[in-house]
Amino acid sequence: MTIFGINRICNWVQIFSDSCRKYTCPTKEINGKLFFLFKKEWHPVEKYITEYTTELFEEGGRTFSRHILKK
Repeated sequence: MTIFGINRICNWVQIFSDSCRKYTCPTKEINGKLFFLFKKEWHPVEKYITEYTTELFEEGGRTFSRHILKK
């Protein structure tokens, strides 16, 4: 499973499952870390990001998109 995109404005992520299907899953922050709900289980976003993952966020009333650098 990999995360294709993170939308922090609408609180969801788009993932590709191992069966090559695309899903849109809700997110929430738990103890300062972002998690997404997939098949009734919360998964950490950080574990599934790649160098191709993009993030959409809002700052100062403006909308930005950026690639996430995996640590």
